[in-house]
Amino acid sequence: MQNKATGTYLISVRPKWADAFFNIHNPKTIELRKGSFGASLKPGDNIAIYATLPTAELLGLVQVVKRERLPLDRLWQASQQGRLARVTRQQFDAYYCNQESGIGVWVEAAELFPSPIALSKLRQNWGPRWQPPQQIQQLTDDQIAALNIAC
Repeated sequence: MQNKATGTYLISVRPKWADAFFNIHNPKTIELRKGSFGASLKPGDNIAIYATLPTAELLGLVQVVKRERLPLDRLWQASQQGRLARVTRQQFDAYYCNQESGIGVWVEAAELFPSPIALSKLRQNWGPRWQPPQQIQQLTDDQIAALNIAC
């Protein structure tokens, strides 16, 4: 039996920026990352947004539009001077200190879950030792089914 890729991933985001994806009037539409983050992401993939402590909840889903590695000046411009990422120039420069390029993951179709899924519930479904990913984790069909979320 072949284990097919689900195209659904999970990322951990600080609460302030996790909530920003689901702002109805001005949503965050680009996730800024370093290194080789999300190298296998493709347009149409889903990303589940987990808000880190103190929130510790899975909030909802966004859909990938594109992923690009860009020189920092171009990434800043592509993020509309940080507006799409909901960051200031100072935050951007501090995050990318000593980097030559960065990763931008453009997203759309943010869907907030009716009820956030707490870390305790994730561990109940996925195992007591499960930890939110430092970078990104592809979810299996079984993990998605255990959450009863439509991806």
